[in-house]
Amino acid sequence: MPADIISVEDLSSHIRSLLERDALLQDVWVEGEVSSFTVASSGHAYLTLQQGNARIDGVMWRAIVGRQRFIPRVGDNIVAHGKITTYERQGKYQLAADVFQPAGIGILQLRLEQLRQKLEAEGLFDLARKRELPLFPRRIGVATSATGAVWHDIQTVISRRFPLVELVLAPTLVQGDGAPDAIVSALALLQGEPDLDLIILARGGGSMEDLWCFNDERVARAIFASRYPVISAIGHETDVTIADYVADVRAPTPSAAAELAVPSREELLGFIAGMEVHAATRTQQKLDAAANQLSGLVHRLERTSPRNRLAQQRAAVETIATRIASATGRAIERRSAEVERAASVLASLNPTAILGRGYALVVAVDGATEAPVGSVRQVSPGTRLETVLRDGTVTSTVVSTAPSDRDR
Repeated sequence: MPADIISVEDLSSHIRSLLERDALLQDVWVEGEVSSFTVASSGHAYLTLQQGNARIDGVMWRAIVGRQRFIPRVGDNIVAHGKITTYERQGKYQLAADVFQPAGIGILQLRLEQLRQKLEAEGLFDLARKRELPLFPRRIGVATSATGAVWHDIQTVISRRFPLVELVLAPTLVQGDGAPDAIVSALALLQGEPDLDLIILARGGGSMEDLWCFNDERVARAIFASRYPVISAIGHETDVTIADYVADVRAPTPSAAAELAVPSREELLGFIAGMEVHAATRTQQKLDAAANQLSGLVHRLERTSPRNRLAQQRAAVETIATRIASATGRAIERRSAEVERAASVLASLNPTAILGRGYALVVAVDGATEAPVGSVRQVSPGTRLETVLRDGTVTSTVVSTAPSDRDR
């Protein structure tokens, strides 16, 4: 076999290595008309660019397709950036694209879009990493020209809105070839300042070329690496730079950046006044609620208080006492009447009363023994008798006894 014969695989590998060593083919901008364009179910985009009789196939991988702001259609004249690779299975070369833009856009804008997509893919624009600005900053770093109107405008706005803030200027070029390095140095200088709360990166309006230093990759990475939140205020409201994408907050103008950085003194005073009214209203509401709650508790205590039960029991005792007194009075009256009747009976049976009517009580005395005599058979001659009369006693001795005819 001749020594110069090589395999298809080796030939394809050699062609690929030749293409990869060519700097032009690895960073190329291609302009042409889109003659075919499809997005496969995998998410990859496939297209053909044509100009005259020449054509080249291209591919854009799914992850890159998702970052495109411009998606071409068949018939569009576009500029595509990418690198030339081989598709060895079909034995052809193709453009592996990473940027699509309409034709007619200048090279600066094309390179800007390329950088934008690159930094976006690295996560420099992620919203999740952007930090909130402090509500009441004390020290603010400012990176801008020391001689321009921007520095004066920021000072004026801060002094009017929130004069308690200290501004720290890091002067820098904001235009020209040396501006990117100067901006990076100014941001690095502010990183060494203690107790900064945030940084304002600002420049006034100008052309795209004037603002181009804020589209520099070094500036973008310096903003991304800042340990303090960064507000970008580049040009006018319609001007958007890479620095705006990376910054934590974008302001349309430098004056607007100063307003975003600090609260308004008037707004704070109004807020405090509103809080006072709110606090007074809430306090009164709480006092009213507490008073209503206390009133309810007092009512419940009154319903369950032993004082009411004691009053009820006292009334019941008084009623019972009245009944007892009434019953006792009636009982006493009844007993008094009975006593009077008994006294009357006793009085009628009292021997003393009988003696007063002329009768006498005869008692036989036998030594120390006395016994009333109601019959002659109780005595005999010689028995000593005492006769009790109304007004005294008569002592006598029985001489003889004579029973009556009824007792015989």
